Amino acid sequence: MLGEIFKGLVDLVFPPTCHVCDSFSEQSLCADCFSSLPLIDSPLCRRCGKPCHLAVDECRECRGRKCYFSTARSAGFYEGNLKEATHSFKYGNGRKLAPIFARLMVEKMEKDLGIDLVTYVPLSLSKERRRGYNQARLLALEISDLIGKPCIPALIQIKETVDQSKLSPRERRENVRRAFLSAAGVDIRGRFLLLIDDVFTTGATVNECSRALLAGGAKDVHVLTLARSL
Repeated sequence: MLGEIFKGLVDLVFPPTCHVCDSFSEQSLCADCFSSLPLIDSPLCRRCGKPCHLAVDECRECRGRKCYFSTARSAGFYEGNLKEATHSFKYGNGRKLAPIFARLMVEKMEKDLGIDLVTYVPLSLSKERRRGYNQARLLALEISDLIGKPCIPALIQIKETVDQSKLSPRERRENVRRAFLSAAGVDIRGRFLLLIDDVFTTGATVNECSRALLAGGAKDVHVLTLARSL
């Protein structure tokens, strides 16, 4: 009872608002902003999840490239309301968006992948300290609950990297090269892993993480992200 009264007083002084348009909303995303999220539908590249005119096993972006993950899927395009919401989630302390995003991601993931464990792209200690949390971990924890599979910290970041958004595709690959390592004391041998991150741009980060997971003994890695760049 006291908790409900306190929440009511807080809402009276600081009314809950949408993280995108700032309008009054009991949810972290209002109905209008949620309904206008640019979600991704088939047909897709079966490997990297890029939307295509026809479903293909490999698209131009992943053909001829060494992909350490088996599949990658994203809930929506990194543009419009989803870009704004993602930015708020990462940099505006929008932790309450995690359950909403996780449900969207699970709806878009491939079925019957045989997932054993859920893990996530780690942040360096300095970045996580500045931000206060790892957004990929928040998503992974929610997705773990939704699909009923354990979430584990299977990776560590061993090299400081710069912001990928400022780099060319080649620079992105070099920036994350050998930046991740399978975590000691976490047994992933022979397991099928679901790797979670927020945004898929060139796929350099999740690909390097997948390489590290396979080197640590994982049987297979599937990638699931909130958004992907066009």
